[in-house]
Amino acid sequence: MATQASPTATPTLSSTNSVTLPVEDYLLKNDEDAEMLYASKILVRQCMARFGFDYAVDPGWKSPSDPKGDAANMARRYGVSDATTAARYGYHLPTNVLPAPPADAQPMSDAARDVFLGDNPRADGGGLHVKQYQGQKIPAHGCSGEAERKLGTGLDERLPESINDASFQQSMAAPQVNGAFRSWSACMRKNGYTFSTPLEPLRTRLSASPTASEIHMAESDVACKKKTNLVGIWVAVESTVQKSLIEKNQEGLTQVRSTARQTLERSAKVIAEGASS
Repeated sequence: MATQASPTATPTLSSTNSVTLPVEDYLLKNDEDAEMLYASKILVRQCMARFGFDYAVDPGWKSPSDPKGDAANMARRYGVSDATTAARYGYHLPTNVLPAPPADAQPMSDAARDVFLGDNPRADGGGLHVKQYQGQKIPAHGCSGEAERKLGTGLDERLPESINDASFQQSMAAPQVNGAFRSWSACMRKNGYTFSTPLEPLRTRLSASPTASEIHMAESDVACKKKTNLVGIWVAVESTVQKSLIEKNQEGLTQVRSTARQTLERSAKVIAEGASS
C-alpha cells in the first residue's frame, strides 16, 4: 500500500546539491562500497593464489572518483537541477562522476573460473559439481564465497534499496508532486519544450558531446524547476514517504546498518594486513 505523503514543511530548493534523503543513512557511500569491494578482492586474490592462480587487484578501488557520492543518485534523481552543470554538460553526465574504466585484465581460464565460483551455478547451468581442483578442495561457492564469508554480508542493501525505489515511485504519484510537474511543464512550454515530467528530457537521444541546443534546453529545465520549486516540493514529499517506510522497517534497517559497519571494520583490517604483507 502506498504511503500518504503530507509534508509538514516544504523547503525552497534550486538544486539537490545539499539534499540528503532519510534512506541514505542506510545506503553505502561510494568510498564504503569501494572499501568492501577492495577488501573482497584482496581475499579472493589470497584464495586464488593457494590454487596457483593470479588474481589482479586494482588499487584504484581504494580511490573512487566521487568518494561521498550517494546511492540515492541525488544529482540526477529529479532530473538535472544544477544550473552550473546544465550550462556545461546539458543532460550529459559530468566527466568527473563517470565510473573509472576497469583495469586491463586477462579473461579467466575455465580452471580459474571454477576455483573462483566453486559449486556456484553457472549461466549455462553447470558448476554445481566443481568442488575440487587438482586434488585440493575448493571452498564452498569458490574463492568468491570464501571472501564473502570472511567479510560478512555488509554489501547486501536490498531493504534500503527497496525503500529508495518505492519512495521514488510513490512520490511521483503524490498530488503535490503532480501539481509541481504541471507547473514545470507549463513553464517549459513557454520556452518551446513539451514534456510532462522532468524525467522525460533525460530519455532524449544525446549526441556524443553537449550541443548548444541541448544546453539551452537543460538550462530552461533547471530554471523552470527553480521557478516552480519543483525540487523543494519533491524532496519534501519523498522525505515524508521515506520516513514512514523507514519507521515500518526500522528493525531490519538497523540490522543492515550494523552488518555494514561490521563488514567495514573487517574490510579495513584486511586492507591494512594486505598493505603490510
